[in-house]
Amino acid sequence: MKLDGYSDSQRRAAVSSFNARYGEMEQALWCLSVNSRASLLAGQSSPVVETLVWTIKSWWGVMGVRSETKVQMARALAESLTWSPELFDPVPCHQQAAAQDASELVALLVRSSIDHGVTRREYSLASKVMHWLLPWGVPVYDSFVRGVLGVPASWDHPQAYRMVAEKTFAIASEVDGNSDWWGTVEPVSPLRARDKLMWWAGGGDAGTAAEVRDPWRVIRELNLRRP
Repeated sequence: MKLDGYSDSQRRAAVSSFNARYGEMEQALWCLSVNSRASLLAGQSSPVVETLVWTIKSWWGVMGVRSETKVQMARALAESLTWSPELFDPVPCHQQAAAQDASELVALLVRSSIDHGVTRREYSLASKVMHWLLPWGVPVYDSFVRGVLGVPASWDHPQAYRMVAEKTFAIASEVDGNSDWWGTVEPVSPLRARDKLMWWAGGGDAGTAAEVRDPWRVIRELNLRRP
């Protein structure tokens, strides 16, 4: 599947269709992401950070993740990574060393999660959690993305994710200045839009992914304000 073969109108239609089906879920995840920042900046985990980790795991269908990972990865996020307000700011996809920075962040979260008790290298979940916290700087990684981007199945996760990041940023940087087709559902970033397009064009339009009937339930349970 070649994403560069899509016209802007085709990209716009794909993203629009994705948002029509999953937009409420996207907005609820973004609400969790934004509300996680205060805890992370303080170097502390919280129910919001834990819920973000577990909601991404549940809604994005990350398989084989043990329930303890919810607390362990949340603590790793808060205690082992260095957060600053500027880190959450949008950045251009063509910045130098973007792929290397993303690879190092995901690898650090994987290692730190293991240090906090996670029993396996959760590269897929780590990349998705970091993507939702930093949607301008960290691409998503899983077997579907690897297949679409032509990353050899035999490659170990660190090497495979580095290639995913390099290819993703190369694609995203080509459309970084053209936001007409990205849609209006937050977070509006070229990496998020590219992920929607790649998933949709790769067969997501068949509608096999689960749709959460009431995605705002997790927000109400935490007494968070909807955006």
